[in-house]
Amino acid sequence: MTKRKHSRPAGEIVADIQDAGAAAADLVAKGKEAWDADRLLRFAGEAVIGRIAEAAGRLPKEVTDAIADVPWEDIRDIRILVVHIYHRIDYDQLWKTLEDDVPFLMERVEGWRSSRAEE
Repeated sequence: MTKRKHSRPAGEIVADIQDAGAAAADLVAKGKEAWDADRLLRFAGEAVIGRIAEAAGRLPKEVTDAIADVPWEDIRDIRILVVHIYHRIDYDQLWKTLEDDVPFLMERVEGWRSSRAEE
């Protein structure tokens, strides 16, 4: 496996993930009916997931190892879908990802940040 280059501290990358997670929560707060009716919300959902996936790909191994119950490889791989195979996106599944998976990820990265603050 190739070693990833990290030009920014892990805490900043995690903050990027948390910022995108907050945007995901904003989208979900608008509701599924609005999601289904508004193409711009669906495009925003793609961007949020793409941002999370891109940032996840920049995390150092020490962070992903410390938060081992997060499916990091799956998160990184979804970027390929939203950026390159966008015509195959299942928007109902993307909604479920925003509604269910992103909050789980936010809990886990917040736990990591909190544990670092205690050090």
